[in-house]
Amino acid sequence: MGVKSVSQGSRSGKPATIKDVARAAGVSFSTVSRVVNSSKPVDEPTRQRVMQAIAELRYVPNTHARGLQTRQSRCLGIMLPEIGSSGAAKFLEGAESCARQAGYTLLLMTTAADTAREVECFSTMRQQQVDGVLWVAATFTDAHQEWQQHHALPTVVLAQDFSPHGLPSVLVDNYHAAFDAATYLLDHGHRRVAMITGDLNDRAVGLDRFRGFQDALAARGVPLDPHLVESGGASAQGRGVASYESGFQAMTRLLRHGPTAVLAASDNLAIGAMQCLLERGLRVPQDVSVMGFDDLDIAAHPTVRLTTVAFDFHQLGMLAARTLIDQLTEGAAPPPVQLSPYRLALRDTVRTL
Repeated sequence: MGVKSVSQGSRSGKPATIKDVARAAGVSFSTVSRVVNSSKPVDEPTRQRVMQAIAELRYVPNTHARGLQTRQSRCLGIMLPEIGSSGAAKFLEGAESCARQAGYTLLLMTTAADTAREVECFSTMRQQQVDGVLWVAATFTDAHQEWQQHHALPTVVLAQDFSPHGLPSVLVDNYHAAFDAATYLLDHGHRRVAMITGDLNDRAVGLDRFRGFQDALAARGVPLDPHLVESGGASAQGRGVASYESGFQAMTRLLRHGPTAVLAASDNLAIGAMQCLLERGLRVPQDVSVMGFDDLDIAAHPTVRLTTVAFDFHQLGMLAARTLIDQLTEGAAPPPVQLSPYRLALRDTVRTL
């Protein structure tokens, strides 16, 4: 049995409905619904007739109505501090690619890493009936805890380990990445190694990277000079900024104490430090070596060529989205913590003493 004439469904010029598809395919309304929603098995010849009718009628399913029936919106929320960096863009690309392949759309909101804004975004996403949330986080506060206790919304955390709070987490092993980066500088003969840290209230980017740096020095018997540690990651409001200006200012203070190498907790901080050195007539790496974190697009620019710790943000986004989608579709508890790989991207800003 073939597909009937589809002129009935398009004669008025109005968008085709599911009833038009059922009429054209010679099947019931419920059969079309089963094909569209993949909710129950349909024999292959019937499915083919329905799909042909859908194509010829250019039928677009009403996802809102379908969500009311299935209690699934097929929409995922994503909360990020900002979207201006190349790392954030690549994460979004990875998450969107995975979501699209699984039949999900995305709702994006930015938070500026502000706790009140994050809680507000969670509430908005719940009102929008998203099926789950990908949260690029910095800190977990009492306000977050209270919201999570009162609202059941599947959430996967990015960039932090919030598994002790019952939230599955996908992140980079920041401690060992910093340990390896500092060890690389030590292997090149540097002993006056400084660090520009991130916000130490941010465990992953701030505290874990600083601890890795500390322990690498200790493992080589190199004392940690407190004058060679400067914060580049906290604003007056207490939120991490990790900006070029922060790196510039931190490097200005460090120069009083004669470092031969600097490990910065982000590429932005590292490039700010390099600009400070340049303006003071110092050369990188001939006078001071500089190493960063993240491997943003600018790090590979011919005028920068920054040696840094590289993360695959695209893969991180895909892993996080897949973790959330598997949780939603299969009902299985995801691993508490998943670590994405890192590598050292060796370029031109570190020299051997």
